[in-house]
Amino acid sequence: MSIDMSQFYQVFFEESAEHLASMESQLLELNLSAPDPDQLNAIFRAAHSIKGGSGTFGFNDMTEVTHILETLLDGIRKNEIAITADMVDAFLQAGDVLKGLLEAHQNGTIADPAPSLEIRARLEQLTAKGGQLKTEVKGQKAELKDVEPEMASVQHIYQLKFVKSAAIFPDKESLNNLLADLSNIGKLENQKISAKSVQLSLTSYASEADLRDIFSFFLAPEQLVVTKLGEAQAPDATADSDPGYGFFEELAAEAETPIETVSDEENAQGFGFFVAPEVLKSEIENAQGYGFFVEVEVKPEPVVVVPVEVEPHRRATDRVANAAAGTGETSIRVSVEKVDQMINLVGELVITQSMLAEIASHLDPVLNENLISGLTQLELNTRELQEAVMSVRMMPINFVFSRYPRLVRDLAAKLDKRVQLKMIGEGTELDKGLIEKISDPITHLVRNSLDHGIELPQERIDKGKDPQGTITLRAAHQGGNIVIQVIDDGAGLNRERILAKARQKGISYHENISDTDVWQMIFAPGFSTAEVVTDVSGRGVGMDVVKKNIEGIGGRVEITSRPQEGSIITIRLPLTLAILDGLSIAVGNQLYIVPLSFIIESLQPRPEDVKEISGQGQVLHVRGEYLPVIALHKIFNVEPKFTNPSEGILVLLEAEGKKVALFVDDLVSQHQVVIKSLETNYRKVVGVSGATIMGDGRVALIMDVGALVKFAQR
Repeated sequence: MSIDMSQFYQVFFEESAEHLASMESQLLELNLSAPDPDQLNAIFRAAHSIKGGSGTFGFNDMTEVTHILETLLDGIRKNEIAITADMVDAFLQAGDVLKGLLEAHQNGTIADPAPSLEIRARLEQLTAKGGQLKTEVKGQKAELKDVEPEMASVQHIYQLKFVKSAAIFPDKESLNNLLADLSNIGKLENQKISAKSVQLSLTSYASEADLRDIFSFFLAPEQLVVTKLGEAQAPDATADSDPGYGFFEELAAEAETPIETVSDEENAQGFGFFVAPEVLKSEIENAQGYGFFVEVEVKPEPVVVVPVEVEPHRRATDRVANAAAGTGETSIRVSVEKVDQMINLVGELVITQSMLAEIASHLDPVLNENLISGLTQLELNTRELQEAVMSVRMMPINFVFSRYPRLVRDLAAKLDKRVQLKMIGEGTELDKGLIEKISDPITHLVRNSLDHGIELPQERIDKGKDPQGTITLRAAHQGGNIVIQVIDDGAGLNRERILAKARQKGISYHENISDTDVWQMIFAPGFSTAEVVTDVSGRGVGMDVVKKNIEGIGGRVEITSRPQEGSIITIRLPLTLAILDGLSIAVGNQLYIVPLSFIIESLQPRPEDVKEISGQGQVLHVRGEYLPVIALHKIFNVEPKFTNPSEGILVLLEAEGKKVALFVDDLVSQHQVVIKSLETNYRKVVGVSGATIMGDGRVALIMDVGALVKFAQR
């Protein structure tokens, strides 16, 4: 029975994406003048893992690219080829090509072969250029061996024995790929291939950790037995000890006919399996994941069966717990849909608990002491459960930050600028939904800082600055919010140029306008002070979208800037989109929730502070500003307690750079409410962004402050 390998595709896609991200990150951090061997090995391992997986699943286009990439990386990490900036560019380009191929396989489409052919040719050219250096290095090694023999590396002789099953090696080619990888790092001898296992000896400079790393994609650790038999005398360094892939065909031929058949008993003893004597099966073909479950016939005395349980959606290197130490898995993959369902159920539990608390508030505390005590404990447990479940959706912001080193590197080279990127607080967590929504706004802010903020190197030198500019991404928690800052040490914003552009576009302002209000002008649609329009920026499209998107998820954007010192753009966001901190307000018999992030203050105005403008409604005069008054009872056609603003309460709100005064009857209290989608359960209502259920069972509408501000403008 054949194994359907497509069931494991998603695991490969996820792990390959992780390897590509890791490889790009390591390449960007690499110091070309003194490359770190650990970083080089990590880059090589990432490429090697992708190659092994793509070969196993038959994605040959990826295998062809990673094979050439791996060959060049192997020469670099062995100090046979000197790494150059051109090579790093090629490696990054190869990563982009592999991402495209991976996406095509994931979507079931056919990728354009041109980028693959181009990068393969480029890598082969770089490998050929490194060939001369490789020969020189080998000659130097031989010379060193004559002078200082003790410096020569020591070869190790290993005996390797590992499981061979249809679940692990679905076809002959996948096993041959593994054996070819082994032949690249040493000399293979005494191969014994049976239906269930492979045994061979390997003479190599590689450490046991390196060997296990090669096997890690195919096998779990306990499926491989490595025995170190001794050390071999170092061969002549002038000889090429790497047999290359020419050995591949020979090995494939040998694999056709086993040299020696290993018995099932020998298999069991070699791998330390515990099996029952009554078991009589050659192989379990429906093994899941990359794991295994081999049952064999054994004649010795009976012992207990201890099967190895595996998770089909975990990588081979992560699945196996340390049984001796009693430790288990530290993480599992769970679909977002399941997490959202769990959060929704906890939200319902919070609402139910609030209802019970509301009912209990009307009971006699003496007669119902035990009940009230139990409900108090339930409230505590519910809050802790809510916080724990919400944390499941929390992800480190590094998922966003990690894409910017490449962006800054490429864009700086395009603009002939020297820029370094610093990242602070990458481990700061926020809701996954927010991470998906803030990626594009932060990308635009980083591009803007690099293009408009950071000066050219000579210009910075003339100002007495370091020719290399710095862009800093910083994230931190402040109270119930997350604060993200994009900081640059460039020229800063030019007040006069912004005001001149505002006059040109017909934007009105008073003479004593503050710097803060001037900086907010750059968020106006179509606003740009760039003298030249480029493919990077200058069209006035972007900053207005940035602010709209940030405010659309309950956040706000602030700017501070100093001439020739740089700018700081600060984004404040709620930690999650599922729970909202809001203020409940009353209009007649109805309750409404206003998000706290939009509230400036609330007040009861004096009669003389409210003015009537003919044909345009009422305005509130407060601290030199006239703000439009929005009567909430008129918008929702509700019978209010008060019709005169001086008798009720005015809540001052700010959204999209505009301020309004919301006229309500009363302020009730502050709440942390669970947001329910009104569109999903009813339909879209203008001025309303969602709904929640209060403790007494009433539905309270959550105000869409941005829509209210636009309503006031109309």
